[in-house]
Amino acid sequence: MNSLIQDLDKQAVAKPGSIDDQVPVIDIADLVRDSSSAAARAAIDDIAKACKIWGFFQVINHGIAADLIENVWRQTRAMFALPDEVKQSVLRSKDNPWGFYPNELTKNQRDKKEVFDFTREGVDPIYGQSNRWIANQDNFKATMQEYLGACTHLSLTLLESFCIGLNLPADHMRADFATNHTGFMRLNYYPVKDPMAGSDIEHQPVADLGIHHHTDAGALTVLLQDDVGGLQVYKDGYWHNISPVPGAMVINTGDMMQVWSNDIYRAPIHRVLAMETRKRYSLPFFFNPSASSKVSPLPTVVSDECPSLYHPIEWASFRGRRSEGDFANYGTEVQISQFRK
Repeated sequence: MNSLIQDLDKQAVAKPGSIDDQVPVIDIADLVRDSSSAAARAAIDDIAKACKIWGFFQVINHGIAADLIENVWRQTRAMFALPDEVKQSVLRSKDNPWGFYPNELTKNQRDKKEVFDFTREGVDPIYGQSNRWIANQDNFKATMQEYLGACTHLSLTLLESFCIGLNLPADHMRADFATNHTGFMRLNYYPVKDPMAGSDIEHQPVADLGIHHHTDAGALTVLLQDDVGGLQVYKDGYWHNISPVPGAMVINTGDMMQVWSNDIYRAPIHRVLAMETRKRYSLPFFFNPSASSKVSPLPTVVSDECPSLYHPIEWASFRGRRSEGDFANYGTEVQISQFRK
């Protein structure tokens, strides 16, 4: 298994096939209106199926306003176009993960990208730090805060569908998220030119992928991607393209959802190709539980025939160790496999 993981990036990309061989696109209009309605059940069932088979799906009619998304794109492109010295005025550190960074690692391999991370306002409960906003960028800050709120609302709706799909009440997990979640937004910029080329900052010489293969740490991710493409998910020995769909948000499950579901919903391995001819932008919102959450399989997925597969995970510790690995090479990155019984 270890050799397979090491060789994942050498696996072939699947050729376009039937609709059954593609990450599904799900209309969630009825779910957004009322997750308890009979009309919403078809979308809930489709989501549960996608979480079991792919760990990825795309949603349309998701309720996030098109004009807000357009403004988010405009502000994102403008921010990354600022001079390097302006962006580096809010450079992240080992202690404070919020702000700009052009030298991120995934599983101790450097990614060819720039990022800007922010969370809810105030002092966050995991790192004890606050957002770092670029000076004189009030419109950027206001737009991003509004968008984080919209993604939070959508994520809570999706969380309800995940619970129903696991035969739980829709609000079973709400207390771990509604008012105290530790989710955060990441703005990704994948330039054609390596952002660390010629830099005096210590860095690994090679960045051969936009993001190296990984799973997301939290509950679920809501991703807005542009029309360039490059996101791929690994399944059944192949990499599968997740092609952009106009107006859609890409959703995937994370490590904590895999633990909560006792491996019914799998956290998918995915990556982003390096950009060689055209720059790309994407905006993932990582929906994460409260800092006090202790994550273990939920009651409806554990039985004598199917015992719990995981020891409890303290989310704050897990998240802190994962983000340290993004910042620099501190050895083996923490994974949920380390908590398997």
